[in-house]
Amino acid sequence: MGRRTVVLAGGAVALAVVVVVSVLVGRSGGDPGSAASPAASASASNQPGEVAAALRKLPTSPETVVADGARKQLAGHAAQAVPPGSRVEPSPRSWAPDGVGGGTMLVTVTSPGHRPVTYAAVMVFEHGGWKVLATFPLQGSA
Repeated sequence: MGRRTVVLAGGAVALAVVVVVSVLVGRSGGDPGSAASPAASASASNQPGEVAAALRKLPTSPETVVADGARKQLAGHAAQAVPPGSRVEPSPRSWAPDGVGGGTMLVTVTSPGHRPVTYAAVMVFEHGGWKVLATFPLQGSA
């Protein structure tokens, strides 16, 4: 990975964190301390595994992993984002919690007949589970 790719990837992750913080602060009435805490799901040491498990559901039941804030954009087409037969490989070691109820994880999706694409997945904890709020393809992986 070249320096330019690392800078672009870092920028995408930083943007993702800003989006998560904005959504959560907006949801909690402006008080980041009252947003859903990732500790509500389990200890911080379990979060990478929980987030990875949620991401692995994308090929079989994508609609169950979509955050409320992303449903309108997908308009019921979550299954088209990750076609059946796709392989989803989250990277638990890349988990970066944001401290206010979400975070980012890298995930590589390989759809049938296509090259693997790595995304920064913006995750939020809502309705008792981890959900995908947004994804950003990383430069050079598409």
